Amino acid sequence: MKSKNLFFVSMLIMVVLFSNAFASNSKERVCLGFLYGTTSDLSLIDRTNGSIKQVSPTCLELSNRGELGGAGNLARTVVHEMHSRGILVTPFLSNHWARQKGRKALEYPYELARDIITTIYEYGLDGVNVDLENLTENDRESLTEFVRILSEAMPEGKILTVSVAANPWGRDDGWQGSYDYKALGEYSDYLLIMAYDEHSIGGAEGPISSSPFVEMSIQYALQNVSNDKIVLGVPFYGRIWKEEPDENGNITLEGGEAVVIGKAPSLIEQFNGLVEYTDEVGEAKVYFTVNNEITNASLNGRQLEDGNYVLWYPSHESIKAKLDLVNKYNLLGAGVWALGQEKVDVWEYFKYELNKTPRYINEEDFVEKQQEFEAYKEDFTIEEEANKAVQKVCAENKMVDKEGLLIESIVENYAPHIHACMFVSIAKKETKEEEIDDDNYKNNKKSYGLKVRSILKHLLHRKRYKKVW
Repeated sequence: MKSKNLFFVSMLIMVVLFSNAFASNSKERVCLGFLYGTTSDLSLIDRTNGSIKQVSPTCLELSNRGELGGAGNLARTVVHEMHSRGILVTPFLSNHWARQKGRKALEYPYELARDIITTIYEYGLDGVNVDLENLTENDRESLTEFVRILSEAMPEGKILTVSVAANPWGRDDGWQGSYDYKALGEYSDYLLIMAYDEHSIGGAEGPISSSPFVEMSIQYALQNVSNDKIVLGVPFYGRIWKEEPDENGNITLEGGEAVVIGKAPSLIEQFNGLVEYTDEVGEAKVYFTVNNEITNASLNGRQLEDGNYVLWYPSHESIKAKLDLVNKYNLLGAGVWALGQEKVDVWEYFKYELNKTPRYINEEDFVEKQQEFEAYKEDFTIEEEANKAVQKVCAENKMVDKEGLLIESIVENYAPHIHACMFVSIAKKETKEEEIDDDNYKNNKKSYGLKVRSILKHLLHRKRYKKVW
């Protein structure tokens, strides 16, 4: 009888242990939402269908002297309401891209840490997110030291996280160089990778967070911290560029202004936009034309001017692809920038897609993805060089392309940067003349220039030579 009881007790213990292990393995991932511009609109939380479990409002503001001015406009009642919904509140400390303000704050790390801890106690917060941006490699040690000091001062049970720049190329200088992933990972509960602004305002048009860019950013992080300390930042915005003529009448794409993804579907519908999406890029690209005589359009509180536009934004397919990477690498979770910028239908699938069963990653797959991204990066490097060369040659020649002189000038003067084979490939693709080869082209630049001239002119006008070769 005694042995039978022991058997049942043993079985019961095994069941409990197995159940606990299963519960641990099936635990939901972190799902964080940033609140920017508002700290009290609870409807932005309530409409997420229970997806959001942690919020980071923008309220820990730094003065020009680098001092913390309390919790700003965050009300204790709002914190209480979020807690009643089972949501953690971890405001983010931000210098809002102001480098000197961030550096001033790091000059007095103990004082800043003290003020943060005081604010956590005063408002009943669950922790803090450190989001100091636009620093450089010269600030790397001081940023790491501040996070170490803050970590040691944090009350037990409170959360300390750090937002870090995406670093797919493993740079140790500039903005990316300011973040010591390994050390910051040791001193914090997790790192949030800001895997966006691959292309940004004032620069060349392109995706905000392409799949290769995001995946390589994750892979770089995994070289320094474990997957259970990585939260992937997911953008709820895109960027828009407009065709503009320069002083010589040549067409360039300028802008890069942010567009919330909730606005994208209405722009597409209103102007009958042409949408392109490929799994390789993992982000939607939209072409549309504005004619205010037919219909008016507004964006960010102003009317859009007449003209041709290109919009890159994370569509539903793109968001799902990013969440798929969270599962693929079994990351801790995802954080969205920012709540209120999305259409509500995002929350119909977000929680489910975030918590799929992770897929196994082997070394061969890792190497293959690295090779794919190197090829992708090379394409964009060639394109940027081509953009600069074409613009310069067009300016110098004032678009004098008679007898193919524009093409000839580019090939002769810029061959080290944009190889003639790029134009050969364009010719192959557009004219389907497979017999064109690189050596033959170099020897007969003028005749082939005549064939390619109209193609290049069209590409210059529409900026379509992105990835056509």
